[in-house]
Amino acid sequence: MYVPNIHRMFAYMKNEILNIVTEKINELIGIECKILNEEIRAKDKFIDAEIVIYHGNLKERYFAEIKKKIVPDHIPRIMEQTKNVQPLIFLADYITPKAMELLRMNNIPYVDTAGNMFLRTQNIYILIETNKTNRNKLKVNTKAFNKAGLKVIYQFLTKPEFINKPYRFIGEKAKVTIATVGIVLKDLLKENYIVQANDKEYKFQNREKLFEEWVKEYNRNLRPKLKKKRYRWLNKNENWRKIKLPEETYWGGTNAAEKLTEYLIADKIEIYTGLKFEEVMKALRIIPDYEGEITVTEIFWKNQDQNTELIDPMLIYADLLNEPNPRYLETANIIYKEHVQNKL
Repeated sequence: MYVPNIHRMFAYMKNEILNIVTEKINELIGIECKILNEEIRAKDKFIDAEIVIYHGNLKERYFAEIKKKIVPDHIPRIMEQTKNVQPLIFLADYITPKAMELLRMNNIPYVDTAGNMFLRTQNIYILIETNKTNRNKLKVNTKAFNKAGLKVIYQFLTKPEFINKPYRFIGEKAKVTIATVGIVLKDLLKENYIVQANDKEYKFQNREKLFEEWVKEYNRNLRPKLKKKRYRWLNKNENWRKIKLPEETYWGGTNAAEKLTEYLIADKIEIYTGLKFEEVMKALRIIPDYEGEITVTEIFWKNQDQNTELIDPMLIYADLLNEPNPRYLETANIIYKEHVQNKL
């Protein structure tokens, strides 16, 4: 049977990760790991492998999902996977430190090819942090995922039709130069996130993968560089839920998540604005405080729909994934299913 090269390469990559990870586990004194099966079906799901870990007379069997990398954005869906298939372990070439923390918080076992691992059952407890990763082996992100490029991609994700608008139009909406728009489109073409439909039009090839990459890089490259300031209420008993926001100002983060899902109770106040911070301070009756519960952040887009007081669900999702909080992750998963997935 003919198998396309890309599929063979992917299968080879998974097999290589599986073998390396098995060797890393076998390096531990008193521990032995064996591969029982590869590419099996469990509970109507296709699973990459099945492994068994021996510790003396004890043994633990796992279904294994193999991934090139695991980043915080993947955790809500990983949590969903663990509900359907048990026990499930995640094997990867690279797992970001924050993703490892989130996996541990949710008691999800993992091992990477650098030897970082977390296993906790009734019979086995292993936690190894090598302070090493294989991150240097990963593909270096293109300019599409730098600070300016992320602003353009956000426009394409929230307004898919913008991809075929004039460069000047896109640049104005994203608050970037025309040249930046051209560079981003070129890089997205190169990475197969979009394809040329004809001489005048592009179409998306993998919006879900593009969104995952955007969320990760937004929290790493764009969010930390946005202008922001912390405040507290002038009136200590102020109820933010009853406040009417001024124009070009929106609830973000946990506030937006609470209003959107009615599942999360916001434990801090996050606001995005296109106004000068002094104007927001006056309108909302807040005062500067380095330890205040209110964070005001500059928006990086132009002319959001004024019929909503919330930032876009895609950005709410990204905000929630910026912190290792189980309740945030659960809420992010709800938002993804109900407000994001159907747009991808």
